[in-house]
Amino acid sequence: MRPLRDCLWLLFLGLCACQPTQTTQPQAPKESYRFNTRDVQSERYISTINIPVDITTAEVTRQINARLQGLLYEDDSLETDDFACKVWKRAPIRVEAVTDSLHFYVPLKIWAKFGYGFRPLGMNLSQYKDTDFEVDVHFSTRFSIAPDWTARTETEWKGFDWVSKPTIKFGPVSFPITAIVGKILNNKQQTITKGIDESVRKNVEIRSHVIQAWNSALQPYQLSEKYRSWLKLIPLELMMTPLVTTGTHIRATIGIKAYTETVFGERPSVRPVNDVPDLKLVPRVPDDFRIGLIAHLTHAEARRLLADTIVGKTFTFQEGRYRVEVLDVDLYGSNEQLIIKATVRGSLDGVVYFRGTPYYDAQQKTLELRNFDYDLQTRSLLLRTANWFLQGRFARQLQDAFRFPIGEQLNAAQRQVQAAVNKRVVYKGMTLNGTLREVRPEGVYLTPEDIVAVVFAQGRLTLSVEGL
Repeated sequence: MRPLRDCLWLLFLGLCACQPTQTTQPQAPKESYRFNTRDVQSERYISTINIPVDITTAEVTRQINARLQGLLYEDDSLETDDFACKVWKRAPIRVEAVTDSLHFYVPLKIWAKFGYGFRPLGMNLSQYKDTDFEVDVHFSTRFSIAPDWTARTETEWKGFDWVSKPTIKFGPVSFPITAIVGKILNNKQQTITKGIDESVRKNVEIRSHVIQAWNSALQPYQLSEKYRSWLKLIPLELMMTPLVTTGTHIRATIGIKAYTETVFGERPSVRPVNDVPDLKLVPRVPDDFRIGLIAHLTHAEARRLLADTIVGKTFTFQEGRYRVEVLDVDLYGSNEQLIIKATVRGSLDGVVYFRGTPYYDAQQKTLELRNFDYDLQTRSLLLRTANWFLQGRFARQLQDAFRFPIGEQLNAAQRQVQAAVNKRVVYKGMTLNGTLREVRPEGVYLTPEDIVAVVFAQGRLTLSVEGL
C-alpha cells in the first residue's frame, strides 16, 4: 500500500504543481544543554518562615504567680542603714497590658526592723523596733529581646499604696511611721527594679526555644511519596519585630529567612545545630514564603504530541503551485533554545530546522515557543533554492502546534505542597501551617531528557511553637 501511495503522491505533484522538486539538507544546529535535571530541581528561592509570638497577660500572670511564692525578699543586715526586712507575696499578682508595657500590681506583706539613735566613734547606740504592714506595689516593665537572645526588661517603680500602715509601740502606745517607712521604700526602689531586671535576664531562657524552632525548620518535609519529592529549608538568618501590646495580648513575629528547595529522591540528611545566629531586629517580618513547582515534559512526549498534530499534513504555497507533506518531526535543545527538525517531501524534499525559546504562558497554563523562526543555516539555504517555502504559513502552524497544556501538572504539585504544610505537626508542640496564594512563572529549562517549566508558588508559612 505504501509504495502505491508514494507513486500516486509523486504523480499528483507532477500534474498539479508542474514544478521541479527541490532538496534541502542544511547543517543541523549543535545539540547542547546548559542545565541537567538536578540543576533545575535544585533551584533555590529566598523565603521567610514566620514564627508568631503571642503572649497573653493571663499566661504572664499565671507564670509569675507560679514562680513567685512565699518569701520573695530578705535583707537581714542592719550594718549599713539600720534597716532589715522580709517581704512575702500576700495575694496573687495582677498584670495589665498598657501601650507597650506591662503593669504589675504586687500585693506584699512586709516585716521590717529599723534602728533609731546615733553611732558615736563607731559605736552602735541605736535602738531597734520592728513592725509589719501591707502594701500594693506598682511596677511598669518594658520587655525586649537583645540580639544575643537574652531577655531584657526596663522596670520602672510606679509607687505603692498602703493597705495597712506601719506602726511602732512604746509601751501601750502605737505611733505611725508611714513617712519613715515610705521614705525607706522609695530609697530602695532603684535596688528593687535593678534586681527585677537582673533576675529576668538570668532566668528567662529564649535561645533554647529558638534553637528548637531552627532545627525544626531544618527538617525536610515530604511533598509527594509518589515522586519522592521533599521540601528542604536552608536557614540563613533570624529576625524579629518589636513586642507590641494589643488588648490582653503581647505579640511579635520571629522570622527565619531561608532558602526553599525542592529535592527529589531519598530524604535529605540534615545535621542539627547547637546555636543560632544573632537576632536581627526589624520593623516587620516579610510575608513571602516561596517554593518552586515543577512540570516535566519529556522530549519523547513533546515529539509525540507535536507529531500527532503536524505529521501527515500537507501544506500548499503560492496558491497551490507548491505542495509539501510533513513526514516526521524531531526536537532537541541548543543551549536555551529548542530546535525542531521537520522532514518534508513534495516540492521540497529534505529537512528544515527551526528554533524558538520555550516559555510558560501563565494565563493559558501552556508551554509554548516564542521568537520562533527558521534556523539561520536553513533560512540561508532556502533563500537560494526555495524562497517560496519561507513565504508560507508553515512556520506559524508549526509554532501553533507546539502548545502543550501543563496546568494540571502544576495544580497537582501545588495541591501536594499545600497538603504537606497544612496544619502539619512537626514535633510535639510544633505545628507547620502554610497557605499558597498565587503562582508566578519562574522559567523554562531545557535538559537532555526534559523540557521543564518552573513556577514559584508564593504564600505564607508559619511555624507555631507552643509556649513561645
